[in-house]
Amino acid sequence: MFVGRDAELDRLERCARKGTFQMAVIYGRRRVGKTALIAEFARGRR
Repeated sequence: MFVGRDAELDRLERCARKGTFQMAVIYGRRRVGKTALIAEFARGRR
């Protein structure tokens, strides 16, 4: 289960829907779930 990152997922979704090249920089402290956020966003996408 993925909890607590709705705002971040929404922001990534809006960038993906633009239809043009978008590059998101995801940064933060160690062990805060950056990789899990990317994996959740990428689930079901090419």
